[in-house]
Amino acid sequence: MVFHWVFIPWLQQELNNYQACVNNTQKCHNKNKVLPHGVPKLVHSSPEDYGALNFKVMVSLEAMVQVRQVYINPAHPVFDLLPPALGTFIDECYAYLGRPSVSRNSAWAIYCNLLGMLCQRAEIPRIMEVMDVDAADEAELPLLEGLEELPFDETNGGYYMGGVGNGLGLRESTFFFSF
Repeated sequence: MVFHWVFIPWLQQELNNYQACVNNTQKCHNKNKVLPHGVPKLVHSSPEDYGALNFKVMVSLEAMVQVRQVYINPAHPVFDLLPPALGTFIDECYAYLGRPSVSRNSAWAIYCNLLGMLCQRAEIPRIMEVMDVDAADEAELPLLEGLEELPFDETNGGYYMGGVGNGLGLRESTFFFSF
């Protein structure tokens, strides 16, 4: 989980920087390209200036807010990078290191230092116990109206949901051919 705490935010920042660079930079001219040439962000904002048609589907901000309110619970644990108790503990260790900036050159060293600090701390077993209690408190999400539970008849934990044999999977008759 320390790996997640260090690398996911760093990688997200790198992806954001790459996106900004690509979307705000003129591409090399390609005579075989049919799509408009220019800075992608400008082409997207005003395609008619580049001889293209605007096929954007506009969605109002109010509609987006309503969908978020209906379908997204921001307090759900899926939106937490780590369980709160462990995240707070790692953040304290990071503060002890002096909060060094995470970059391509420093990420691995920061990860190793944090992991070493966590392995030496006696509070880790107690935090892991709290995490187990939090996991037990998770409520099951209700099935959306009009949907059915997935068929799950196997007791060994696996279930084939593909299209072979009309969704029943491979059967013995599939493997034997009569000539």
